[in-house]
Amino acid sequence: MSDPHSDDTGSTKEQEASQKQEAGSDRTPTLAHVLRDIAPYLDVGWRLAGAAAFPPLIGAFIDVQFQTAPWGVLTGALIGGVGAALQLRRIQQEFPT
Repeated sequence: MSDPHSDDTGSTKEQEASQKQEAGSDRTPTLAHVLRDIAPYLDVGWRLAGAAAFPPLIGAFIDVQFQTAPWGVLTGALIGGVGAALQLRRIQQEFPT
């Protein structure tokens, strides 16, 4: 009497190997994998917000220190708008379409 696991064709071993591969492909991604995948997209928001928000804040500080209101904020807003536009252009070049 022959052993059912020692088939001459090796079909049982192939089936077991394919089942192991299928089980391995059903793994859910870990938090680390998910964060690594979405990190560039999260970074986009911070880069745009920083480029647009910080220059007007610096301008407001200059306005308070030198009593030049509203010129510091307006200049900062202009610089922030240009910086955000340049940052957006750089981001568009980083991410393929």
